[in-house]
Amino acid sequence: MTTGLPPKDGTAASDLAGRTLGGYRLIRHLGSGGMADVYLAEQTSLGRRVAVKVLRPETLRHPGAVERFEREARAAAALVHGNIVQIHEVARIEGVHFLVTEFVEGPSLKEWLTARGPLDAPQALDVLEQVGSALARAADQGIVHRDIKPENLLVTRAGDVKVADFGLARVATDDVTLTQTGMTLGTPLYMSPEQGRGDDVDARSDLYSLGATLYHLLAGTPPFSGATSVSVAMAHGSEPLVPLARRRADLPASLCSIVERLLSKAPADRFQHPRTLLEAVGLARSAIAPGPRHPAPLTWQATGAWPSASAASQPSSAPDVIEATRLLAAALANEESDRATRRRRWLITLVAASIAAAAGFALGRGRTRRLDGFPGFR
Repeated sequence: MTTGLPPKDGTAASDLAGRTLGGYRLIRHLGSGGMADVYLAEQTSLGRRVAVKVLRPETLRHPGAVERFEREARAAAALVHGNIVQIHEVARIEGVHFLVTEFVEGPSLKEWLTARGPLDAPQALDVLEQVGSALARAADQGIVHRDIKPENLLVTRAGDVKVADFGLARVATDDVTLTQTGMTLGTPLYMSPEQGRGDDVDARSDLYSLGATLYHLLAGTPPFSGATSVSVAMAHGSEPLVPLARRRADLPASLCSIVERLLSKAPADRFQHPRTLLEAVGLARSAIAPGPRHPAPLTWQATGAWPSASAASQPSSAPDVIEATRLLAAALANEESDRATRRRRWLITLVAASIAAAAGFALGRGRTRRLDGFPGFR
């Protein structure tokens, strides 16, 4: 059996697509993160598709990288929630460290923004509700994600939003020694002021990052920008926020208020727990669009929807299957329409024949009565 394992001298491995790693057949390369390469794979024992994150050989040379990788697995595996990408397994085979997760067939919200433009209010509230629910579960278990951003929010075809990559999470109650004092983890465009300073963070930091993410998804640009990562981090800490309503006058005030409160520079001025955010979202949703939500605001179809992500996230046969299903449904609808037309024609003919027969019968009886009045008739 070909394993596709990297060379033993520690040099970078080539693309592992087509190889087998343990019980997983790697189908194609999906992308790369800060520490690992990610593959779409098939778990041969169950016949299901999964995502396999393989630590790159150069990553293994950094002190603490493997410990941090394993910590990611333990932290994320403890978070069983419908809006969190689930961890299936963490393993090492012949020196290769890898993590197996749920495979989400769908775009990230970054890809959504590129393909379809900024979200509308119902879509934004849906993202806030679903990601807020995931962060509430994490907060209850003392876990901080540390890297909430559009790229880490994946949308299923049913419109479910799943938080991916708890690779920068750490357990708040633990004494963590894997990072140097003051070292920051995360993406500056969405990073809270306290995280940018290297201070201790809690769930309120993730809420800030969620606010920055929603601001970007609604306004089309992040709340702060700069020429360098340092300048962006400083802007989060000191520059005033351009009100969201000034960027999107069509948005309801309640939604703008939620996003701007999430982006408060002082943690004490934000929502103090994700559940408090969920309460505010519920009130805003009731005011904007009362009643049930059908379909979900973020549902999508696969055919031609995400050209940038289709090769990475969709089985190659999916568009053909969907198109065949659509054509079959159309054919059945046409056939039913033809049957209905034939039934209508038959009924019209029957009614016309009945009317003609009745008219003929009445005419015949009237003629008989007139002939009976002539003498000698019979």
